[in-house]
Amino acid sequence: MVEFIILSFIPLAGTALGAFLGIFNNFNNKFEKQEEILVAVATGILEAICFSLFVESFENIRNKNLFIGILIGFLFILLMNLFTKKSKSNNIKLKLFWAMLIHNIPEGIIIGIALSSQASLQALSLVFSISLQNIPDGIVVSMPAVSTLGKKRALLLGIFSGVVEPIAALLIGTLAANSTHISTLEPILTGFSLSAIIMITFELIRECQKRYTMAFTAIITIIFNSILS
Repeated sequence: MVEFIILSFIPLAGTALGAFLGIFNNFNNKFEKQEEILVAVATGILEAICFSLFVESFENIRNKNLFIGILIGFLFILLMNLFTKKSKSNNIKLKLFWAMLIHNIPEGIIIGIALSSQASLQALSLVFSISLQNIPDGIVVSMPAVSTLGKKRALLLGIFSGVVEPIAALLIGTLAANSTHISTLEPILTGFSLSAIIMITFELIRECQKRYTMAFTAIITIIFNSILS
């Protein structure tokens, strides 16, 4: 069990490293005028995530819990938009945070299922590959936030975007003994992630359409992520 807990938190270390790089002076100063590019990169990453979630959702298409999760996700984003009354710039950064946080839920589920079966070489490879993938996720959240929140709060925001991943992994690991619980919870969380990320991605796409550089960067990122997956 101790080994399971340690391995579940390794992906969070990847997010934390990315968040630290995002606020690191030399790294941040080099890109401080490129926040729009980061938003475009994040949009491309989220588009690729949406595709993988579509595939996963299709596998659960006959499960009514999937549609319950989708409905919850839509309602969550609608309420978030309703109660968010910050400036447009801050609103975009907040949406990036929520998108990355939500995106980590299905990743945590995957890690929990892989580790609960056995700590095989394949499971370890999955944990470390997700950890590497989380580094740019942390950067995308923390770097744009430095200008408005300051370094400490931007760092915490970046790290916190990955906290849900080990929580989801540990939750799935706890329920692993009862396959009924997993079959109920997994489609709900998948549906929630899919609908919430789709809504956030559409809003970010509208921002990218306003500038050719952002649109081009988003397209390149989608292609790059598709090749990697």
